[in-house]
Amino acid sequence: MAAIEALFSGFPGRSSRGFLGWSAVYLITTDKGRRILFDTAGYNERATLIAALEQRGLSPDDIDVLVLSHLHFDHAANWDLFTRANIFVHQIEMEYACSPQADHAELRYHARALREERNVRLIGADCELESGVELLHVPGHTPGSMAVKIGGSVLCGDALKNRWDLQGAVAQPVWDAQQFRSSVEKLAGFAKKLCPGHDVPLQLQATGWLPEGKPSVRVMFGNGIEQELVIEP
Repeated sequence: MAAIEALFSGFPGRSSRGFLGWSAVYLITTDKGRRILFDTAGYNERATLIAALEQRGLSPDDIDVLVLSHLHFDHAANWDLFTRANIFVHQIEMEYACSPQADHAELRYHARALREERNVRLIGADCELESGVELLHVPGHTPGSMAVKIGGSVLCGDALKNRWDLQGAVAQPVWDAQQFRSSVEKLAGFAKKLCPGHDVPLQLQATGWLPEGKPSVRVMFGNGIEQELVIEP
C-alpha cells in the first residue's frame, strides 16, 4: 500500500485579522515509487515547503503528481513550484475559481494562470491515480473539493476541515453547508483514518474519532520571544 507522510499537519483557528490558513500537506509514495503531493500550503509557507522536501532528500522536481484539494489561498498557492508534475484539479473547482462567483479565499489570478498550464489535468469524476490511490469529489467547502483515498485512510483537504465537523459543525467559509455535511458523512462512513485540512489525523476507535497528537505551531516574534500554540483535545 502507498505510504503517507505529513509534511505539515493542519492547524485550526482564525485571528482578529482573518483565517490563520495553516493547512495540512501530505506526501504519498506509491507502490510504484511515484511521489504524489496533496496540497501545497500558502504562499507564506513557500520556503518551509521546499525545506520540508529537502529534509527528505527531495526537491519540487521529484514530485510526479500534485493533487490540489481545492483552490483556496492556504492550500494551492505554491503549485507553480512543481513544474514537472501533472497537476490534478477538479473541473468544477477550476470553473468556480475563475468565475465572478468565487469566494474571497479562492486564488482567482492563480487559477487563471493554472488553467493555461499544459501539465494540468482537469477531473470530472472520481478516478484512480493508480491502483489503490483514488481521487474523490467531495463538494461542500467549495464546489470542486477533492479528497484522496488510500485504503482506509482519507486525505480530506477542507472537505473535512477539523474534528468538530464530525460533531455537526460547519467550518467557515463554506460554499454549501448541506453538501458539506453530506461529504463529511460520506468520508466518515468508510474511513478508518481521516486527515483533515486543518487538524491532526483522526483515528477511528471504539470510543469514536480520536486525534493523533495535538495541533501545534511555533510563533517567533521580533524580540526573540517564541510561543508555541497548542490545541488541546
